[in-house]
Order: sequence, then structure tokens, then C-alpha cells
Amino acid sequence: MEKYLGNKATLLPLLERFFVEQIPEAKSISDVFAGTNNVSRYFRARGWQTATCDVNRFSYVLAQAYLCTSSSPHFFGVRLPKMESLRSRQLQTELERNVARYGALYAAETDIKMLYRSMGNLPFVLSALQDLGENNTKPGIIYEHFSQWGAHSSFISKRGTSGKRNYFSLKNALFLDGVLNCIREWWCEGRLERNEVFLLLASVLEETVITANVNGTFHDFNRDRLWPNAEQNFQLRLPLISFNGPIAETANADAIAAAASFAHHDICYLDPPYNFRQYSAYYHLLNFIAAYPFFSEIETYVTGLAHVRGQHPEDDFTSDFCFRDRFISSLHKLMSSVDADHVVVSYYGGRNHWNHWANVENPTDEGLHQLKELFEDRSLFKGCEIIPALEIRKNYQSRVGEQKSLVNEYLFHGIRQKILRKTAPSLPSLAANERWGLAPHFGHIRPSKQNGVNQGVVTSGGLRHVVVE
Repeated sequence: MEKYLGNKATLLPLLERFFVEQIPEAKSISDVFAGTNNVSRYFRARGWQTATCDVNRFSYVLAQAYLCTSSSPHFFGVRLPKMESLRSRQLQTELERNVARYGALYAAETDIKMLYRSMGNLPFVLSALQDLGENNTKPGIIYEHFSQWGAHSSFISKRGTSGKRNYFSLKNALFLDGVLNCIREWWCEGRLERNEVFLLLASVLEETVITANVNGTFHDFNRDRLWPNAEQNFQLRLPLISFNGPIAETANADAIAAAASFAHHDICYLDPPYNFRQYSAYYHLLNFIAAYPFFSEIETYVTGLAHVRGQHPEDDFTSDFCFRDRFISSLHKLMSSVDADHVVVSYYGGRNHWNHWANVENPTDEGLHQLKELFEDRSLFKGCEIIPALEIRKNYQSRVGEQKSLVNEYLFHGIRQKILRKTAPSLPSLAANERWGLAPHFGHIRPSKQNGVNQGVVTSGGLRHVVVE
């Protein structure tokens, strides 16, 4: 998900270098603004214990797929058709490309044949879903509500302009409807294990980002035409799963609440939003797709879609970190409650709360100074340091593009004062998840130390759900 706002993929080797040099004893990390989960994926592939949280449901799905898969998926409940050799080669070729591009970051196993075999029956299921999607001609929710051909995709903006939502091409809207309805049916019939449904959804989400007719986020779409990427055929690919590494602690929750509830970690890494964008609005469609199999009243939900973008008003989250006047106090509250020996914050000094977007060529240092004051608070930290990302990069081979992207990037590192926490408080469910009956599926999971299976995952009456603590 390279298009994700604040994606930190290019910073990961620098983070590792910083941790090795400054916190060499560290072997565990929490990230409560997880987004794509790239940070946790990177360090899990290196044997670290991880904990990850985000308010967005799509992030939770990716966390379950990438951070909580420890064995090959079997899909015993799904009838597996014979896969054509051409389809098999396509899946392996795409996996090879993925490994070539990202394997050094996220994969502990980079031998293509070994990795493909370790996927178990996932290639067969994705192949079956690919065939189903390509041959689907029955319009569903995606077609009707999110494409220009739908009967319920009309909008009127606050400025009075009208039109139809245009997130997908005709063929890709029908493809998504066929695939999502099949996954939903399998889940409701009890034919999928919990981790299996998340693996399938991760594949769908990753491809949605590639083929959606948007410019990075889902807050709007191209209203006049389809971008070239949206004309591409929807292609389900194998997620780049690492089966090695400890199972992560995961949560779909408020960052401040998660920080207070997560287990102890050596490092709490924070990359909060430094702008006004509410991420649950900017990625609402991904959050809807992430929850698609689990809605108990999906027709009621889509009847209430509003705004140009097509988001339900009762499926949203407003973060205090997206307001300039609440940002520092919210960060202070979070860091006061987190159980970690070190806190490391990524700060981007370009376009943010303190640098007006129109004057980004002449950024101020106000945000830098306010964060510096926060890290100098001796009630929070014994000591602190501020290091420009370029300074960490100085011993690496220089690449102009990467250097340019790191000019305004800083790392704040604070050594925490010890906190006395008798018991970790329970983590409340998000209001939107409670409203739509999703809390049993999107909550807080602590990993089992005995067998690598998520605690709280139970099977009852053929239905699999999570006991939220």
C-alpha cells in the first residue's frame, strides 16, 4: 500500500539502524498508528515481538494476515477446484515480483518455490475467486453504490454539483461484487477459519488500492473519467506472508486507549497524523470492504451511505491528533500511559499542523519546538535526543530521491521514566464497530504464548469470533 498517507517503507532500514545503535537491547516494538503495518512487518521478519493498532479496520485485517499467520492455511471448508497451470504460473510470477520488490523488508523466506508451497491451499482459493470474479455478471453493492453504473451511486455535493460515484470500472465493480459476496457467504456458513478470511480480504484490499479510480485516498474519485490504473483488470495476488516470527498483539481501537492497554515493549514507535485529514474518512471504502463478510445488516448500512464519497455517517472516527490545538496534549496523554522503555516518534517537518499548506516552501520549526518541549518533560523522560533522518542515512549509499524524501524527517527518542501499572486496562471497542455489530470481529487480541494461536478466538456453533477483552 505505497499510496497510503505517511507510508514509512523508505524509512524502515534507517529505523533499524537507529535502534541497533541507540537501543541495541531492544527486541520488541509497539505501533499504535499502524496504518499499513509496515513497521511491525519489518521487525517481525527480524524476530521481534510486535504490537499493532489502528482505528481503521483495513489496517486490522492486514495485521491479522501479515502478523498473525504462523502456519500454512488449509481452507478445509472450501471446495478446491483444480487450478490451471497458467493461473498457477501467474500467481508464482506475481509472488516473485513481490519478493523482488519487498522481500528484503518483510519476508523471512525469499525462496519462491518454498514460499509458494508454504502458502498451503491459499493459491487454489484465490484462483477460484479470480475465476468467479471474472465471470460475475450480477450487480451487487459495489456496482450499485460505488460505480457510475449503479442505481444508488448518485450524489449531490455541498457546492451543489451532482454526479455518480466513480470508484471502479464496470468489470472491476462486478469482479469485486462476485468475490466479496462469495467470501461473505463462506464466512457466514462457517466454512472459513478466522485467519483464512483475513488472508482473502488482505488480497482483495491490496488490489483495490491498485485498481481504484482514486488519487491515493478514497475521500474522492476521478469524476470525469477512469484513470489508466482503474482500467486494469482486478488481479488477486498472494499476500507476501511471513510465517516466521512471533504472533503480534493486535487491536482495532483508539491509539491512546491501546497505548494504555498493550503489554510492555522495549520501544513504542509513534507516527501520528500531523495534519487535518481524518483517516477513517479518507479510507472509508477500504474499511467497508474489510468488514464486508461480518456485517449483520449490510443492506441497512449501505442504505445510509452519504456524502460525495459514499461513507456512512455512523461509521467514522474523529481523531484528536488531526487537530492542531489538541495534538500535543493528546500525544502527552498517550506517552504518559504507554508501558515501554523507549518512545520513538517520527516527525515530518513539511506540510503539517504548524506549516500552512500554502507556504510549505518556507516551513517553520514550531512543531519541532513543541515536540522538543514535550520530550524534555522530565515527568515523562529521563533523557531525549532529536536526530534528522538524513544524519542516520549518512553512512548509506546516497540516492538522491531518498535523500530528498528525508529532508524534513526527524526521529525523537525519549527514555521513559518508569511507570507503575498494576494491571493493563481493558480496551474498549470503537463506537462504529459496536453500532454495526462488528466488535466481535475487530477488537483486541493478545497472542498465546503456548501455541502461537490468538487468544480469544473461539469456535461455537460453527461460527468463529473473537472475545474482545
